[in-house]
Amino acid sequence: MMKNHGALIVAAALIVCGIGSAQAAHKDVKHCANDYRNFCHQWGLETKGLENCMRKHGDKLTNACVAALVKNGEVSQAEVDDGKRRSATEVSPHK
Repeated sequence: MMKNHGALIVAAALIVCGIGSAQAAHKDVKHCANDYRNFCHQWGLETKGLENCMRKHGDKLTNACVAALVKNGEVSQAEVDDGKRRSATEVSPHK
């Protein structure tokens, strides 16, 4: 009986931790809501199409959205920095 009791405690802890992380992820997603509506609303949530669309428009995303995506592990800070460097070098000089 004690083994079952211990297993129930472990299961309950895992469920609570899972719910907590899901709530944290949902909280961070709100930072991208306007960017989603502006650039990628035609794609369903959690689809490869949405991921590709957000990457395509990465240079136009708000700082809050980019920070939330980095925090959630959707994109690395190195990728963000690399994208900024590429955007800076692709800007054509005025003639």
